[in-house]
Amino acid sequence: MSVINDHIITKFEKSIGTGTTNRPEYPCYFFYDYGYFAFIYLRSELGIGAKCNISGIRFEMDATDSPQTNINQTLKLAQVSGNQFEINIRNDMTQSPAAGWSATNITTVKTNFTWSITSNTQQYYEILFDTPFKYDGSSSTHPNLLVIWENRDGSYLGGSTSPWSECFTDGTFRSYYDYQDNTMPNSTDYGTRASNGIPNIELIFEV
Repeated sequence: MSVINDHIITKFEKSIGTGTTNRPEYPCYFFYDYGYFAFIYLRSELGIGAKCNISGIRFEMDATDSPQTNINQTLKLAQVSGNQFEINIRNDMTQSPAAGWSATNITTVKTNFTWSITSNTQQYYEILFDTPFKYDGSSSTHPNLLVIWENRDGSYLGGSTSPWSECFTDGTFRSYYDYQDNTMPNSTDYGTRASNGIPNIELIFEV
């Protein structure tokens, strides 16, 4: 707890997911030069029904060939209407043609950062935001949290294995990706929605 301008700031953390599914393409794929990745976390998983700030995130990672590093990464947060990715979602997180799925308050929380997996031991890696995300857990139209990761590293991992995210599954399409070599995919390209795993995370809140 801290005091800023006579306002008491309380920090707390929330863990989401205890799965053991290994997905090397999340939260970004070291084997490709560029890519968009996104994940949906439900309000019921966050356990927040009011307004608050999210100031950081941790991903549970593992590797067999560390250290591995991706530079020029960008992380954005938003709120989303749906519990999963529907069809016809594009890399800019719009649905075209529109059919009721939408994201709002897309905020860049961290830019041009380096994502490094430094150990062959399963552990959480932390990203503290430069700009806290203002999450509104009371929203009736966009209650769920959308995590968007953009990889602009421009080179790919040459080893035999990529670091991977420990993930949980629930049978729904709560992950998304569009990755390729040589150039960044267009923001209006359509990506792939996936039900193969949602990264285990820890969120850092401030209220």
